[in-house]
Amino acid sequence: MPMLILPGQDRLELHISRRELFRWTAGALGGLAAGLIDRPRPAAAAGELDFLFPGGTWKEYFERIYTAPFAKEKGVQVVFSVGDVAQQMSRVIAERQNERFDLFHVHQYLAAQLADLDLVVPPDPRIVTNLGDVDPAFRFPGFVGKVLAPFGLTYNIKKSGKKVASWTDLWDPAFAGRVAIPKWDWVGNTWFYAVNRVWGGTEENVDPGMAKCRELVKKSRAIVMNSVEHGLNLFQTEEILIAPFYTARTEQAKQAGVPVEFVFPEEGGLNWAFNVVIIKGRSAAQTTLAQEFLNTTISPVRNAEFAILTGYPPTSRKAMGLLPRTSNVLLTPAQMANLGKLRFDVKTMLLRRDSHAERWNKEVLAS
Repeated sequence: MPMLILPGQDRLELHISRRELFRWTAGALGGLAAGLIDRPRPAAAAGELDFLFPGGTWKEYFERIYTAPFAKEKGVQVVFSVGDVAQQMSRVIAERQNERFDLFHVHQYLAAQLADLDLVVPPDPRIVTNLGDVDPAFRFPGFVGKVLAPFGLTYNIKKSGKKVASWTDLWDPAFAGRVAIPKWDWVGNTWFYAVNRVWGGTEENVDPGMAKCRELVKKSRAIVMNSVEHGLNLFQTEEILIAPFYTARTEQAKQAGVPVEFVFPEEGGLNWAFNVVIIKGRSAAQTTLAQEFLNTTISPVRNAEFAILTGYPPTSRKAMGLLPRTSNVLLTPAQMANLGKLRFDVKTMLLRRDSHAERWNKEVLAS
């Protein structure tokens, strides 16, 4: 069955077969490695929009809902450079005098760090006319989210001997040898600060988190997940029984027959708002084109389409109103409150990002 999203007066209908949805997830496993190969690029040609992007199935979703229609409408070519987000962050910082990309897909913590370095162009409300429709909770300096992607704990309810409730359950000896943690260059560099706080640390003092994560890797033999696709495969093959993971990806695994549940950790889950930031230093024409693209990411219909496709709540209030009455992507007040528990000193994270990454590699991963 083809995938079609039909806008109506007050609703959207998503027609998609389960087989097609999970073909996307499985297919990305084989293509991810090839897609992560990045090649040097010349300056953008006329009529070209250049993205830094993480790749995987998220890129497929993003292309289907956003970039393919935009490219057709504007008569431009969209070019992606895919790779690890942490490495792409370093690239944007290093190339600040000669930026070669227009847009960078990030979450609000990375966006705040880039804004603090004066490396992004804020949304221009004269062009990003949908900005006012976005809930203020998802508008940040230089950045506006398109969806909220909750991140907590996912575990196998059939093979687990306990009910999981806390980040500390990752360290339960019952899960030794069958636990995973996210790669630092993926989302591990934000997840780490959450568990560091749980174990008594701060963004200034990461000793507790480093020690506990080393214990998790060395004593519990934790597997390092490279991506959501990698994590899904690990859960499907039952190589792991527990891992930090996303709500919607957990639901995908459940629909594929994997006996897993998602838990909002009692200490607080992570509340990533994802979208693109406009990289500063490009030509006026490229920046205007980037602003126009940004506007489409939060247009009510497109935002609702993306939310239904991915399973994550949209940020546009008008998009929320377009969701089908049977939609389960919206969060409850209690879940939203949980996601507000953990707060981070983003400036300290920025100042210490390189030294903390070095410590992670030496203290946690090194044999």
